[in-house]
Amino acid sequence: MQIRNNANRAANLTRQLLAFSRRQTLRPKVLSLTDALAELSNLLTRLLTEKVELKIVHSRDLGLVKVDQNQLEQVIVNLAVNARDAMPEGGKLTIRTANISEDDSRALDHSMMPAGEYVLIEVSDTGIGIAKENLDKIFEPFYTTKDPSKGTGLGLSTVYGIIKQTDGFIFPYSTPGKGTNFRIYLPRYFETEADKAEEAAEKAEEATAAAVPAADLTGKGTILLVEDEDAVRTFRPRARLPHAAMR
Repeated sequence: MQIRNNANRAANLTRQLLAFSRRQTLRPKVLSLTDALAELSNLLTRLLTEKVELKIVHSRDLGLVKVDQNQLEQVIVNLAVNARDAMPEGGKLTIRTANISEDDSRALDHSMMPAGEYVLIEVSDTGIGIAKENLDKIFEPFYTTKDPSKGTGLGLSTVYGIIKQTDGFIFPYSTPGKGTNFRIYLPRYFETEADKAEEAAEKAEEATAAAVPAADLTGKGTILLVEDEDAVRTFRPRARLPHAAMR
């Protein structure tokens, strides 16, 4: 159990750092946000608890996007958890999707976002909101207004990194005492001949890889453990490893 807990903590922290630095490996695929959010709704309901009402509203004829589904789910979950924490007495979380035309995107007047076809994911809560002086800092790594025991300050920086690596954009809006709104713009996907060829090549590569037998990676070596994390050091005496191997 200790091994699993430590491994999960390390894996989650590494994923968050890689997402912020935009260096994690993405596996994008064409998605319908309507289907993706429907699959995620049960998990969100459990995370939000009975105090928070979840409402998902989809636009008709919603366009497709090409994203890493696991990373997109992490974005939505992180925003949902933040919203839940901002509504300790309960409230409503609304997730809305819509198509954004090129003319619509131009009218938004976001200087850093080029005009084009986008799909919007809007995540709104009725929580305590974010003070104006903090709004510009929320995507900074390790910045948090939560109690140290309740947050690492990497949640929103992870969200920002994932969205940027997906060539999308995210903009926060908030009114203290009334709630917070995050608007995510993802490029709308239109299939091209190059995409079809790439998909066919990936399938052929997967088929070839499946036919190659797994290599034997067993062996031996010396492990040097240098660790300032209490949980890891506590586990060390219980590990069934020769003492000499842990010099």
